[in-house]
Amino acid sequence: MTALAATCRLSGEPLAGAELLFEIADCPLPGIYPASVAGSLPLRSPLRVVQSRQSGFVQLAHVFDSALYQQYSFAGGGSQAYRRHLESFADEIARRFPKTAAILEVGCGDGWLLRRLRELGFTDVLGIDPSRAARGQTESYLVSGYFPQDIPASHRHRRFDLVISRHVLEHIENPRPFVVALAAALATDGQLWLEVPDLDSTLVRDLWSNFYQLHCNYFSSVTLDQMAATAGLRCVAGTVVEVFGGSLLRKYVHGIAPALPAPARLRDVGGRVEAFRAHLSQLARQIPAGTVGYGAAERTAVTLGFAPELAAALTCLHDGNPLLAGRYLAGTTLPIHGKEALFQQPPPVILLFAISNVTEILVEWQQRLPADVIIGIVGGEFEFQTLGTFKSLI
Repeated sequence: MTALAATCRLSGEPLAGAELLFEIADCPLPGIYPASVAGSLPLRSPLRVVQSRQSGFVQLAHVFDSALYQQYSFAGGGSQAYRRHLESFADEIARRFPKTAAILEVGCGDGWLLRRLRELGFTDVLGIDPSRAARGQTESYLVSGYFPQDIPASHRHRRFDLVISRHVLEHIENPRPFVVALAAALATDGQLWLEVPDLDSTLVRDLWSNFYQLHCNYFSSVTLDQMAATAGLRCVAGTVVEVFGGSLLRKYVHGIAPALPAPARLRDVGGRVEAFRAHLSQLARQIPAGTVGYGAAERTAVTLGFAPELAAALTCLHDGNPLLAGRYLAGTTLPIHGKEALFQQPPPVILLFAISNVTEILVEWQQRLPADVIIGIVGGEFEFQTLGTFKSLI
């Protein structure tokens, strides 16, 4: 993943003159979990984030091979907060659509949302995803592959009442034709529901680990609406949902979009990123011997790219996703162990990377770990403290 992108993914303008926001020259590749150190260490690449001069679209300056998604594992899908979000998402669909509605989910992962919809009485559902999670499923309505080319022939010319694409568009190297294909799958009066990370929430909260190599597009509500407009879609509703540090949920129908404002120019991102690096370096200097990390999702890999000294200070990682146990965090020598191993042999110090689920994790830890275990939260306001002192967060 070293080739430079030639044009803006939103406007098509040349990207050579884009404004550099920040860069990591050599960063672990998030979302891929090799089975050996030998397979892990080569999995690194640059992370260079820019803003187009004309369109104002924030994006990666590099391109990557989409074949990586055949190895990709979404690590954050097992959290209680995420499952609650999916339940709420399914409940909203059930309120707004009849049970006879034809529903397509592009980027369905392991199919959890579609299973929930079937439990609620929907029978005409179809999901497609190229990841390892999808390949492991056996339900006839789940397809392993890429949209739109791998849609089964029996469904290829169908038009769906609802098309859902959650946390997919940020990964798509050529998003404009992808959105055109989503729009083409919509019935005349159908709706497209798009959910993507919210750039504005990321910036307001200084969540710099939300930027990573497999996210090539960073949308605000304005740029997401602009992207949809290129496919003949207009927004009819939108909100920010509290998942993964803030995500845009926008709903579109066929129609001409109104004139949209130009995205704001971003200022002083580089200085704020350097402050984040300095905070991480301070944490690394404070880490006692025997410290383990918790959370092996994408933000962990990027955090260790910002501060390689953190990776050198850790003995291993733990994660609640059982599919990651026994593997390695790509680009590092850090082995990943399951959550239960953390409770069976409590370490003296834990560095918490999974900041999207801090409350959920600390509640469980206070029930199952000694109160004198020392905790550090990456990116939070707290330095290392004993577990018993985090009552204000829960």
